[in-house]
Amino acid sequence: MSSEVDATMSMEVEQLVVDDKMKEDDPATPVSAQDDDGQGDVEMKSVGEDIVDRNETAPEDVNDTVDTSSTVSDDSSDPVLEDDDDDDEEEENSTDKPKEDPEILLIKASACKEEGNKFFTEEKDFEKASRAYRKGVNAIKNLNKANTGDEQVKTLLLTLQTNLSMMQFKLEKYSQSQAVASKALEIDPHHVKALYRRAAARRKLGDPDGALADLKLALSKEPNNAACRKDFALLKKEIDAAKKKQKTSMQKAFSKGGLYDDKEEEKKKQDELAKQKKKEEEEALKKRKQEWEDECVKRMAKGEEAITFDDWEKDRKEKLEKERKDAERKRKEEEKRLKEERRKAREAAKRDNDDDDDELESFTEKELAEMRGYKKTKDGRITSYFTREQSHQIDIAPKPICTTPQPITPSSSAGETNGESETGGRGKSSVWNHAGTWEEKDTTEWCRDQLKKRLKETKVEAAGGHMGLVTEVKDMTGDASVAIVSGKKRYIFDFHCKLKFKLKEADTDDVLASGTLRLPDICSTHHEELEVEFEGWKKKPSSDNEAMANDTRQMLESEVRESVKLWVADFNSHY
Repeated sequence: MSSEVDATMSMEVEQLVVDDKMKEDDPATPVSAQDDDGQGDVEMKSVGEDIVDRNETAPEDVNDTVDTSSTVSDDSSDPVLEDDDDDDEEEENSTDKPKEDPEILLIKASACKEEGNKFFTEEKDFEKASRAYRKGVNAIKNLNKANTGDEQVKTLLLTLQTNLSMMQFKLEKYSQSQAVASKALEIDPHHVKALYRRAAARRKLGDPDGALADLKLALSKEPNNAACRKDFALLKKEIDAAKKKQKTSMQKAFSKGGLYDDKEEEKKKQDELAKQKKKEEEEALKKRKQEWEDECVKRMAKGEEAITFDDWEKDRKEKLEKERKDAERKRKEEEKRLKEERRKAREAAKRDNDDDDDELESFTEKELAEMRGYKKTKDGRITSYFTREQSHQIDIAPKPICTTPQPITPSSSAGETNGESETGGRGKSSVWNHAGTWEEKDTTEWCRDQLKKRLKETKVEAAGGHMGLVTEVKDMTGDASVAIVSGKKRYIFDFHCKLKFKLKEADTDDVLASGTLRLPDICSTHHEELEVEFEGWKKKPSSDNEAMANDTRQMLESEVRESVKLWVADFNSHY
Protein backbone atom coordinates (compact mmCIF):
# COMPACT_ATOMS: atom_id res chain seq x y z
CA MET A 1 0.00 0.00 0.00
CA SER A 2 2.79 2.42 0.95
CA SER A 3 4.65 1.67 -2.28
CA GLU A 4 1.56 2.66 -4.31
CA VAL A 5 1.31 5.99 -2.42
CA ASP A 6 5.00 6.69 -2.97
CA ALA A 7 4.62 6.00 -6.67
CA THR A 8 1.60 8.30 -6.94
CA MET A 9 3.40 11.15 -5.11
CA SER A 10 6.48 10.84 -7.32
CA MET A 11 4.30 11.06 -10.46
CA GLU A 12 2.62 14.23 -9.15
CA VAL A 13 6.00 15.84 -8.39
CA GLU A 14 7.24 15.00 -11.89
CA GLN A 15 4.06 16.53 -13.40
CA LEU A 16 4.56 19.77 -11.37
CA VAL A 17 8.16 20.06 -12.57
CA VAL A 18 7.04 19.62 -16.18
CA ASP A 19 4.28 22.26 -15.76
CA ASP A 20 6.71 24.76 -14.24
CA LYS A 21 9.15 24.18 -17.06
CA MET A 22 6.42 24.80 -19.66
CA LYS A 23 5.39 28.05 -17.93
CA GLU A 24 8.98 29.32 -17.97
CA ASP A 25 9.35 28.50 -21.66
CA ASP A 26 6.01 30.09 -22.67
CA PRO A 27 5.73 33.80 -21.51
CA ALA A 28 2.11 34.02 -22.66
CA THR A 29 0.99 31.38 -20.18
CA PRO A 30 -0.88 33.01 -17.22
CA VAL A 31 0.91 32.69 -13.92
CA SER A 32 -1.19 31.60 -10.93
CA ALA A 33 -0.41 32.91 -7.50
CA GLN A 34 -2.11 32.04 -4.30
CA ASP A 35 -3.71 34.96 -2.50
CA ASP A 36 -2.73 36.05 0.98
CA ASP A 37 -5.44 34.03 2.65
CA GLY A 38 -4.68 30.85 0.69
CA GLN A 39 -8.30 30.69 -0.46
CA GLY A 40 -7.76 30.55 -4.21
CA ASP A 41 -5.70 31.63 -7.20
CA VAL A 42 -5.46 35.20 -8.44
CA GLU A 43 -4.82 35.29 -12.18
CA MET A 44 -2.20 37.89 -13.19
CA LYS A 45 -1.92 39.40 -16.66
CA SER A 46 0.61 37.95 -19.09
CA VAL A 47 3.94 39.58 -19.92
CA GLY A 48 2.65 40.86 -23.24
CA GLU A 49 -0.30 42.72 -21.69
CA ASP A 50 -0.34 46.02 -19.82
CA ILE A 51 0.32 45.62 -16.10
CA VAL A 52 -2.05 47.62 -13.89
CA ASP A 53 -0.33 50.00 -11.49
CA ARG A 54 -0.89 49.01 -7.86
CA ASN A 55 -1.96 52.57 -7.04
CA GLU A 56 -4.96 52.17 -9.38
CA THR A 57 -6.37 49.28 -7.38
CA ALA A 58 -5.38 50.46 -3.93
CA PRO A 59 -7.94 52.32 -1.79
CA GLU A 60 -8.28 55.96 -2.71
CA ASP A 61 -6.06 58.28 -0.66
CA VAL A 62 -5.78 62.03 -0.51
CA ASN A 63 -2.18 61.92 -1.77
CA ASP A 64 -2.60 59.27 -4.51
CA THR A 65 -2.90 61.96 -7.20
CA VAL A 66 -0.08 64.24 -6.05
CA ASP A 67 2.24 64.97 -8.96
CA THR A 68 5.67 64.41 -7.41
CA SER A 69 7.41 65.74 -10.49
CA SER A 70 5.91 69.19 -9.99
CA THR A 71 6.24 69.30 -6.20
CA VAL A 72 9.10 71.34 -4.77
CA SER A 73 11.91 69.46 -3.11
CA ASP A 74 10.95 70.62 0.36
CA ASP A 75 7.63 68.78 0.10
CA SER A 76 9.37 65.44 -0.30
CA SER A 77 10.40 65.55 3.33
CA ASP A 78 7.04 66.70 4.55
CA PRO A 79 6.32 64.90 7.84
CA VAL A 80 2.60 64.92 7.04
CA LEU A 81 3.16 62.85 3.92
CA GLU A 82 5.41 60.48 5.82
CA ASP A 83 2.57 59.87 8.25
CA ASP A 84 0.31 58.97 5.33
CA ASP A 85 2.81 56.39 4.10
CA ASP A 86 2.82 54.82 7.54
CA ASP A 87 -0.97 54.72 7.50
CA ASP A 88 -0.96 52.95 4.13
CA GLU A 89 1.54 50.37 5.40
CA GLU A 90 -0.59 49.76 8.46
CA GLU A 91 -3.65 49.23 6.26
CA GLU A 92 -1.79 46.71 4.07
CA ASN A 93 -0.43 44.85 7.10
CA SER A 94 -3.79 44.74 8.86
CA THR A 95 -5.94 43.13 6.19
CA ASP A 96 -6.61 40.18 8.46
CA LYS A 97 -7.93 42.38 11.29
CA PRO A 98 -11.70 42.74 11.67
CA LYS A 99 -13.16 45.92 10.13
CA GLU A 100 -14.24 48.70 12.46
CA ASP A 101 -17.85 49.75 12.79
CA PRO A 102 -18.63 52.53 10.23
CA GLU A 103 -20.33 54.57 12.95
CA ILE A 104 -17.16 54.48 15.05
CA LEU A 105 -15.11 55.53 12.02
CA LEU A 106 -17.48 58.45 11.40
CA ILE A 107 -17.16 59.54 15.03
CA LYS A 108 -13.35 59.37 14.76
CA ALA A 109 -13.36 61.41 11.55
CA SER A 110 -15.68 64.03 13.09
CA ALA A 111 -13.37 64.29 16.09
CA CYS A 112 -10.40 64.79 13.76
CA LYS A 113 -12.31 67.54 11.97
CA GLU A 114 -13.05 69.36 15.23
CA GLU A 115 -9.42 68.95 16.29
CA GLY A 116 -8.23 70.42 12.98
CA ASN A 117 -10.67 73.34 13.31
CA LYS A 118 -9.29 74.04 16.79
CA PHE A 119 -5.69 74.04 15.58
CA PHE A 120 -6.64 76.38 12.73
CA THR A 121 -8.90 78.89 14.49
CA GLU A 122 -7.32 79.03 17.95
CA GLU A 123 -3.64 78.18 17.48
CA LYS A 124 -3.15 79.09 13.79
CA ASP A 125 -1.03 75.93 13.50
CA PHE A 126 -1.59 74.89 9.89
CA GLU A 127 0.75 71.88 10.17
CA LYS A 128 -1.17 70.29 13.06
CA ALA A 129 -4.51 71.17 11.45
CA SER A 130 -3.35 69.49 8.23
CA ARG A 131 -2.40 66.35 10.16
CA ALA A 132 -5.79 66.22 11.89
CA TYR A 133 -7.78 66.65 8.66
CA ARG A 134 -5.67 64.04 6.87
CA LYS A 135 -6.17 61.60 9.74
CA GLY A 136 -9.94 62.10 9.42
CA VAL A 137 -9.78 61.42 5.66
CA ASN A 138 -7.82 58.20 6.20
CA ALA A 139 -10.36 57.06 8.81
CA ILE A 140 -13.36 57.03 6.44
CA LYS A 141 -11.93 56.90 2.91
CA ASN A 142 -12.58 53.15 2.67
CA LEU A 143 -16.28 53.78 3.41
CA ASN A 144 -16.54 55.54 0.03
CA LYS A 145 -14.76 53.12 -2.29
CA ALA A 146 -15.61 53.86 -5.92
CA ASN A 147 -17.75 56.73 -4.61
CA THR A 148 -20.36 54.31 -3.23
CA GLY A 149 -20.60 55.70 0.32
CA ASP A 150 -23.77 57.17 1.78
CA GLU A 151 -24.43 60.92 1.91
CA GLN A 152 -23.19 61.29 5.49
CA VAL A 153 -19.80 59.79 4.60
CA LYS A 154 -19.50 61.87 1.41
CA THR A 155 -20.42 65.11 3.17
CA LEU A 156 -17.87 64.59 5.95
CA LEU A 157 -15.20 63.47 3.48
CA LEU A 158 -15.78 66.57 1.32
CA THR A 159 -15.46 68.85 4.36
CA LEU A 160 -12.23 67.19 5.50
CA GLN A 161 -10.66 67.28 2.03
CA THR A 162 -11.54 70.92 1.31
CA ASN A 163 -10.19 71.94 4.73
CA LEU A 164 -7.03 69.90 4.09
CA SER A 165 -6.62 71.59 0.70
CA MET A 166 -6.83 75.01 2.38
CA MET A 167 -4.18 74.02 4.98
CA GLN A 168 -1.82 72.81 2.23
CA PHE A 169 -2.37 76.12 0.43
CA LYS A 170 -1.50 78.10 3.55
CA LEU A 171 1.65 75.98 3.96
CA GLU A 172 2.52 76.99 0.34
CA LYS A 173 2.27 73.36 -0.82
CA TYR A 174 0.24 74.25 -3.88
CA SER A 175 0.66 70.96 -5.77
CA GLN A 176 -0.72 69.00 -2.83
CA SER A 177 -3.51 71.53 -2.34
CA GLN A 178 -4.55 71.02 -5.97
CA ALA A 179 -4.37 67.23 -5.65
CA VAL A 180 -6.51 67.10 -2.50
CA ALA A 181 -9.12 69.40 -4.04
CA SER A 182 -9.20 67.14 -7.12
CA LYS A 183 -9.86 64.17 -4.82
CA ALA A 184 -12.84 66.02 -3.36
CA LEU A 185 -14.14 66.70 -6.88
CA GLU A 186 -14.05 62.97 -7.63
CA ILE A 187 -16.79 62.66 -4.99
CA ASP A 188 -18.79 65.70 -6.17
CA PRO A 189 -17.58 67.23 -9.48
CA HIS A 190 -19.64 70.39 -8.85
CA HIS A 191 -18.62 71.06 -5.24
CA VAL A 192 -18.14 74.85 -5.21
CA LYS A 193 -15.65 75.05 -2.35
CA ALA A 194 -13.46 72.30 -3.83
CA LEU A 195 -13.49 74.06 -7.21
CA TYR A 196 -12.52 77.32 -5.49
CA ARG A 197 -9.63 75.64 -3.60
CA ARG A 198 -8.30 73.98 -6.75
CA ALA A 199 -8.54 77.23 -8.69
CA ALA A 200 -6.47 79.04 -6.04
CA ALA A 201 -3.80 76.31 -6.15
CA ARG A 202 -3.72 76.26 -9.96
CA ARG A 203 -3.30 80.02 -10.01
CA LYS A 204 -0.22 79.72 -7.77
CA LEU A 205 1.14 76.88 -9.93
CA GLY A 206 1.00 79.06 -13.05
CA ASP A 207 -2.10 77.51 -14.63
CA PRO A 208 -4.45 80.50 -15.01
CA ASP A 209 -6.55 78.83 -17.70
CA GLY A 210 -7.26 75.81 -15.48
CA ALA A 211 -8.06 78.09 -12.55
CA LEU A 212 -10.42 80.14 -14.73
CA ALA A 213 -12.23 76.98 -15.85
CA ASP A 214 -12.75 75.87 -12.22
CA LEU A 215 -14.10 79.28 -11.19
CA LYS A 216 -16.40 79.38 -14.21
CA LEU A 217 -17.86 75.98 -13.27
CA ALA A 218 -18.26 77.09 -9.63
CA LEU A 219 -20.11 80.25 -10.70
CA SER A 220 -22.43 78.21 -12.90
CA LYS A 221 -23.58 76.48 -9.68
CA GLU A 222 -23.51 79.51 -7.36
CA PRO A 223 -23.64 82.71 -9.44
CA ASN A 224 -23.77 84.93 -6.33
CA ASN A 225 -20.67 83.49 -4.61
CA ALA A 226 -18.69 86.63 -3.78
CA ALA A 227 -15.28 84.95 -3.43
CA CYS A 228 -15.57 83.13 -6.77
CA ARG A 229 -16.81 86.25 -8.55
CA LYS A 230 -13.94 88.35 -7.19
CA ASP A 231 -11.22 85.82 -8.11
CA PHE A 232 -12.81 85.20 -11.52
CA ALA A 233 -12.71 88.93 -12.33
CA LEU A 234 -9.11 89.32 -11.11
CA LEU A 235 -7.91 86.22 -12.95
CA LYS A 236 -9.62 87.21 -16.19
CA LYS A 237 -8.03 90.64 -15.89
CA GLU A 238 -4.60 89.08 -15.38
CA ILE A 239 -5.01 86.76 -18.37
CA ASP A 240 -6.15 89.63 -20.61
CA ALA A 241 -3.21 91.77 -19.44
CA ALA A 242 -0.75 88.94 -20.12
CA LYS A 243 -2.18 88.40 -23.62
CA LYS A 244 -2.02 92.13 -24.31
CA LYS A 245 1.58 92.30 -23.10
CA GLN A 246 2.53 89.32 -25.25
CA LYS A 247 0.84 90.86 -28.27
CA THR A 248 2.65 94.17 -27.71
CA SER A 249 5.99 92.38 -27.37
CA MET A 250 5.41 90.50 -30.60
CA GLN A 251 4.48 93.70 -32.41
CA LYS A 252 7.62 95.43 -31.16
CA ALA A 253 9.78 92.44 -32.10
CA PHE A 254 8.59 92.50 -35.71
CA SER A 255 8.33 96.27 -36.07
CA LYS A 256 11.11 98.54 -37.33
CA GLY A 257 13.93 98.76 -34.84
CA GLY A 258 12.62 95.77 -32.86
CA LEU A 259 14.58 94.64 -29.83
CA TYR A 260 17.27 97.28 -30.28
CA ASP A 261 14.73 100.06 -29.67
CA ASP A 262 13.47 98.28 -26.55
CA LYS A 263 16.98 98.07 -25.13
CA GLU A 264 17.63 101.72 -25.88
CA GLU A 265 14.36 102.72 -24.23
CA GLU A 266 15.13 100.62 -21.15
CA LYS A 267 18.64 102.08 -20.87
CA LYS A 268 17.24 105.58 -21.16
CA LYS A 269 14.75 104.93 -18.35
CA GLN A 270 17.46 103.51 -16.11
CA ASP A 271 19.68 106.55 -16.70
CA GLU A 272 16.82 108.89 -15.84
CA LEU A 273 16.04 106.96 -12.66
CA ALA A 274 19.71 107.01 -11.64
CA LYS A 275 19.90 110.77 -12.18
CA GLN A 276 16.69 111.33 -10.22
CA LYS A 277 17.93 109.16 -7.35
CA LYS A 278 21.28 110.96 -7.24
CA LYS A 279 19.52 114.33 -7.23
CA GLU A 280 17.25 113.28 -4.37
CA GLU A 281 20.23 112.00 -2.37
CA GLU A 282 22.07 115.30 -2.89
CA GLU A 283 19.01 117.26 -1.77
CA ALA A 284 18.61 115.06 1.31
CA LEU A 285 22.31 115.49 2.20
CA LYS A 286 22.02 119.24 1.72
CA LYS A 287 18.99 119.32 4.02
CA ARG A 288 20.81 117.30 6.70
CA LYS A 289 23.85 119.59 6.53
CA GLN A 290 21.59 122.60 6.94
CA GLU A 291 20.07 120.99 10.04
CA TRP A 292 23.61 120.26 11.33
CA GLU A 293 24.63 123.88 10.85
CA ASP A 294 21.54 125.05 12.73
CA GLU A 295 22.40 122.66 15.58
CA CYS A 296 25.97 124.03 15.73
CA VAL A 297 24.65 127.60 15.92
CA LYS A 298 22.34 126.64 18.81
CA ARG A 299 25.22 124.97 20.67
CA MET A 300 27.53 127.96 20.22
CA ALA A 301 24.78 130.32 21.38
CA LYS A 302 24.58 128.30 24.61
CA GLY A 303 28.35 128.40 25.01
CA GLU A 304 28.74 124.73 24.06
CA GLU A 305 31.30 123.30 21.65
CA ALA A 306 30.22 122.74 18.04
CA ILE A 307 29.79 119.14 16.91
CA THR A 308 31.20 117.57 13.74
CA PHE A 309 28.87 116.45 10.96
CA ASP A 310 29.82 112.77 11.41
CA ASP A 311 29.03 112.88 15.14
CA TRP A 312 25.77 114.70 14.46
CA GLU A 313 24.82 112.11 11.81
CA LYS A 314 25.60 109.30 14.26
CA ASP A 315 23.43 110.90 16.98
CA ARG A 316 20.61 111.38 14.45
CA LYS A 317 20.66 107.69 13.47
CA GLU A 318 20.68 106.60 17.12
CA LYS A 319 17.71 108.87 17.81
CA LEU A 320 15.81 107.43 14.84
CA GLU A 321 16.57 103.88 15.99
CA LYS A 322 15.31 104.67 19.49
CA GLU A 323 12.11 106.18 18.07
CA ARG A 324 11.64 103.09 15.90
CA LYS A 325 11.97 100.79 18.90
CA ASP A 326 9.55 102.93 20.93
CA ALA A 327 7.03 102.85 18.09
CA GLU A 328 7.45 99.08 17.79
CA ARG A 329 6.89 98.67 21.52
CA LYS A 330 3.74 100.83 21.38
CA ARG A 331 2.49 98.86 18.41
CA LYS A 332 2.92 95.56 20.25
CA GLU A 333 1.16 96.94 23.31
CA GLU A 334 -1.71 98.13 21.12
CA GLU A 335 -1.90 94.73 19.42
CA LYS A 336 -2.00 93.06 22.83
CA ARG A 337 -4.81 95.36 23.93
CA LEU A 338 -6.80 94.74 20.75
CA LYS A 339 -6.25 91.00 21.08
CA GLU A 340 -7.63 91.10 24.62
CA GLU A 341 -10.68 93.07 23.42
CA ARG A 342 -11.34 90.52 20.68
CA ARG A 343 -11.00 87.67 23.17
CA LYS A 344 -13.53 89.27 25.50
CA ALA A 345 -15.89 89.90 22.58
CA ARG A 346 -15.64 86.25 21.49
CA GLU A 347 -16.33 85.07 25.03
CA ALA A 348 -19.37 87.35 25.25
CA ALA A 349 -20.71 86.06 21.93
CA LYS A 350 -20.09 82.48 23.02
CA ARG A 351 -22.00 83.04 26.26
CA ASP A 352 -24.95 84.41 24.28
CA ASN A 353 -24.93 81.41 21.93
CA ASP A 354 -24.77 78.97 24.83
CA ASP A 355 -27.78 80.45 26.67
CA ASP A 356 -30.17 78.01 24.99
CA ASP A 357 -28.09 75.01 26.07
CA ASP A 358 -27.89 75.93 29.77
CA GLU A 359 -31.19 74.26 30.62
CA LEU A 360 -30.16 70.89 29.15
CA GLU A 361 -26.76 71.06 30.82
CA SER A 362 -28.46 71.33 34.23
CA PHE A 363 -29.85 67.75 33.88
CA THR A 364 -27.83 64.67 34.70
CA GLU A 365 -27.38 61.86 32.18
CA LYS A 366 -29.78 59.69 34.16
CA GLU A 367 -32.47 62.38 34.12
CA LEU A 368 -32.04 62.93 30.39
CA ALA A 369 -32.38 59.18 29.75
CA GLU A 370 -35.55 58.98 31.85
CA MET A 371 -37.10 62.07 30.23
CA ARG A 372 -37.31 60.79 26.67
CA GLY A 373 -40.75 61.99 25.59
CA TYR A 374 -41.05 64.19 28.70
CA LYS A 375 -39.81 67.60 29.75
CA LYS A 376 -39.31 69.57 32.92
CA THR A 377 -41.33 72.77 33.36
CA LYS A 378 -40.06 75.99 34.91
CA ASP A 379 -41.54 75.07 38.30
CA GLY A 380 -39.72 71.69 38.32
CA ARG A 381 -42.64 69.47 37.27
CA ILE A 382 -42.02 66.65 34.74
CA THR A 383 -44.80 66.41 32.18
CA SER A 384 -45.47 65.28 28.62
CA TYR A 385 -43.29 66.79 25.95
CA PHE A 386 -46.39 68.10 24.16
CA THR A 387 -47.72 70.02 27.16
CA ARG A 388 -47.76 73.69 26.21
CA GLU A 389 -46.72 76.38 28.67
CA GLN A 390 -48.15 79.79 27.81
CA SER A 391 -45.90 82.74 28.49
CA HIS A 392 -47.17 86.05 29.75
CA GLN A 393 -46.97 87.57 26.26
CA ILE A 394 -49.07 84.92 24.49
CA ASP A 395 -51.49 84.03 27.29
CA ILE A 396 -54.81 84.99 25.65
CA ALA A 397 -57.12 83.41 28.22
CA PRO A 398 -59.85 85.78 29.49
CA LYS A 399 -58.83 87.76 32.58
CA PRO A 400 -60.98 89.34 35.30
CA ILE A 401 -61.81 92.93 34.47
CA CYS A 402 -60.37 95.40 36.95
CA THR A 403 -63.14 97.76 38.06
CA THR A 404 -60.74 100.29 39.54
CA PRO A 405 -59.97 103.07 37.03
CA GLN A 406 -56.32 103.13 35.99
CA PRO A 407 -54.47 106.05 34.37
CA ILE A 408 -53.31 105.59 30.80
CA THR A 409 -49.54 106.06 30.48
CA PRO A 410 -47.54 106.52 27.26
CA SER A 411 -45.58 103.32 28.00
CA SER A 412 -48.73 101.24 27.46
CA SER A 413 -49.12 102.35 23.85
CA ALA A 414 -49.47 99.70 21.20
CA GLY A 415 -46.35 100.79 19.35
CA GLU A 416 -44.02 100.22 22.31
CA THR A 417 -45.68 96.97 23.26
CA ASN A 418 -45.26 95.66 19.76
CA GLY A 419 -41.68 96.86 19.59
CA GLU A 420 -40.90 95.10 22.83
CA SER A 421 -42.47 91.89 21.60
CA GLU A 422 -40.66 92.01 18.29
CA THR A 423 -37.22 92.24 19.80
CA GLY A 424 -37.98 89.46 22.23
CA GLY A 425 -34.72 90.10 24.04
CA ARG A 426 -31.20 89.72 22.79
CA GLY A 427 -30.61 86.40 21.07
CA LYS A 428 -34.32 85.42 21.11
CA SER A 429 -36.80 85.17 18.24
CA SER A 430 -40.03 87.14 18.04
CA VAL A 431 -43.28 86.01 19.66
CA TRP A 432 -44.81 85.26 16.29
CA ASN A 433 -41.80 83.07 15.50
CA HIS A 434 -41.99 81.05 18.71
CA ALA A 435 -40.58 77.96 16.98
CA GLY A 436 -37.43 79.91 16.11
CA THR A 437 -37.16 78.48 12.57
CA TRP A 438 -36.03 81.58 10.66
CA GLU A 439 -36.14 85.29 11.32
CA GLU A 440 -33.97 88.00 9.78
CA LYS A 441 -33.53 91.67 10.65
CA ASP A 442 -31.87 94.24 8.36
CA THR A 443 -28.97 96.01 10.13
CA THR A 444 -27.32 97.59 7.08
CA GLU A 445 -27.57 101.23 8.18
CA TRP A 446 -26.09 100.71 11.65
CA CYS A 447 -23.35 98.39 10.36
CA ARG A 448 -22.37 100.80 7.57
CA ASP A 449 -22.07 103.77 9.96
CA GLN A 450 -20.17 101.78 12.60
CA LEU A 451 -17.80 100.27 10.01
CA LYS A 452 -16.99 103.73 8.61
CA LYS A 453 -16.34 104.97 12.14
CA ARG A 454 -13.95 102.11 12.92
CA LEU A 455 -12.07 102.48 9.64
CA LYS A 456 -11.65 106.26 10.05
CA GLU A 457 -10.12 105.67 13.49
CA THR A 458 -7.37 103.50 11.96
CA LYS A 459 -3.85 104.89 12.36
CA VAL A 460 -0.33 103.62 13.10
CA GLU A 461 2.91 105.12 14.39
CA ALA A 462 6.12 104.10 12.63
CA ALA A 463 9.81 104.58 13.34
CA GLY A 464 11.40 107.97 12.77
CA GLY A 465 8.42 109.99 13.93
CA HIS A 466 6.21 108.96 11.02
CA MET A 467 2.57 107.99 11.11
CA GLY A 468 -0.07 106.59 8.77
CA LEU A 469 -3.80 107.18 9.00
CA VAL A 470 -7.01 106.64 7.06
CA THR A 471 -8.45 109.99 5.97
CA GLU A 472 -11.60 108.97 4.07
CA VAL A 473 -13.88 105.98 3.49
CA LYS A 474 -15.55 106.06 0.07
CA ASP A 475 -17.62 103.95 -2.32
CA MET A 476 -18.98 101.71 0.45
CA THR A 477 -21.62 99.26 -0.78
CA GLY A 478 -23.19 96.12 0.66
CA ASP A 479 -25.67 95.03 3.31
CA ALA A 480 -25.87 93.33 6.70
CA SER A 481 -28.47 91.49 8.74
CA VAL A 482 -29.00 89.37 11.83
CA ALA A 483 -30.78 86.04 11.36
CA ILE A 484 -32.12 83.64 13.96
CA VAL A 485 -31.99 80.07 12.64
CA SER A 486 -33.25 77.22 14.84
CA GLY A 487 -32.87 79.41 17.90
CA LYS A 488 -29.26 80.36 17.05
CA LYS A 489 -28.19 83.84 16.02
CA ARG A 490 -26.23 84.37 12.80
CA TYR A 491 -24.50 87.62 11.80
CA ILE A 492 -24.47 88.11 8.02
CA PHE A 493 -22.67 90.93 6.18
CA ASP A 494 -21.00 91.69 2.85
CA PHE A 495 -19.42 95.13 2.25
CA HIS A 496 -16.97 96.66 -0.22
CA CYS A 497 -15.20 100.04 0.05
CA LYS A 498 -12.07 102.10 -0.65
CA LEU A 499 -9.86 103.90 1.87
CA LYS A 500 -7.79 107.02 1.26
CA PHE A 501 -4.73 107.26 3.50
CA LYS A 502 -1.81 109.60 4.18
CA LEU A 503 1.68 109.16 5.59
CA LYS A 504 2.81 112.16 7.65
CA GLU A 505 5.62 113.52 9.78
CA ALA A 506 4.28 113.32 13.33
CA ASP A 507 5.98 116.55 14.45
CA THR A 508 5.45 118.83 11.45
CA ASP A 509 2.29 117.19 10.04
CA ASP A 510 3.90 117.30 6.58
CA VAL A 511 2.38 114.81 4.12
CA LEU A 512 5.12 112.48 2.84
CA ALA A 513 2.89 110.28 0.69
CA SER A 514 -0.75 109.39 0.05
CA GLY A 515 -2.59 106.60 -1.68
CA THR A 516 -5.65 104.35 -1.81
CA LEU A 517 -6.46 100.94 -0.32
CA ARG A 518 -9.34 98.76 -1.49
CA LEU A 519 -11.33 96.30 0.62
CA PRO A 520 -13.03 94.14 -2.04
CA ASP A 521 -14.73 91.65 0.24
CA ILE A 522 -15.62 92.33 3.89
CA CYS A 523 -17.67 89.15 4.22
CA SER A 524 -19.03 87.26 7.22
CA THR A 525 -17.71 83.95 5.85
CA HIS A 526 -14.00 84.90 5.88
CA HIS A 527 -13.55 88.26 7.63
CA GLU A 528 -10.65 86.76 9.60
CA GLU A 529 -8.67 86.59 6.34
CA LEU A 530 -9.58 90.07 5.08
CA GLU A 531 -7.95 91.01 1.79
CA VAL A 532 -6.54 94.56 1.57
CA GLU A 533 -5.39 95.66 -1.90
CA PHE A 534 -3.02 98.59 -2.50
CA GLU A 535 -4.18 100.49 -5.60
CA GLY A 536 -1.16 102.81 -5.83
CA TRP A 537 0.31 106.10 -4.67
CA LYS A 538 -1.49 109.35 -5.31
CA LYS A 539 1.54 111.21 -3.96
CA LYS A 540 4.63 109.05 -4.40
CA PRO A 541 7.22 109.11 -1.57
CA SER A 542 10.77 110.28 -2.25
CA SER A 543 13.55 107.72 -2.67
CA ASP A 544 14.81 108.42 0.88
CA ASN A 545 11.36 107.76 2.32
CA GLU A 546 10.32 104.93 -0.01
CA ALA A 547 11.31 102.06 2.32
CA MET A 548 9.72 103.81 5.29
CA ALA A 549 6.55 104.49 3.30
CA ASN A 550 6.16 100.85 2.25
CA ASP A 551 6.71 99.62 5.82
CA THR A 552 4.22 102.12 7.23
CA ARG A 553 1.67 101.23 4.54
CA GLN A 554 1.93 97.53 5.39
CA MET A 555 1.49 98.36 9.09
CA LEU A 556 -1.60 100.40 8.18
CA GLU A 557 -3.03 97.47 6.17
CA SER A 558 -2.62 95.19 9.20
CA GLU A 559 -4.31 97.79 11.40
CA VAL A 560 -7.22 98.02 8.94
CA ARG A 561 -7.77 94.27 9.37
CA GLU A 562 -7.81 94.74 13.15
CA SER A 563 -10.34 97.58 12.81
CA VAL A 564 -12.66 95.30 10.83
CA LYS A 565 -12.37 92.62 13.52
CA LEU A 566 -13.27 95.22 16.18
CA TRP A 567 -16.28 96.21 14.07
CA VAL A 568 -17.39 92.57 13.93
CA ALA A 569 -17.14 92.45 17.73
CA ASP A 570 -19.24 95.66 17.90
CA PHE A 571 -21.82 94.06 15.62
CA ASN A 572 -22.03 90.93 17.77
CA SER A 573 -22.34 92.87 21.03
CA HIS A 574 -24.86 95.43 19.72
CA TYR A 575 -27.37 92.86 18.37
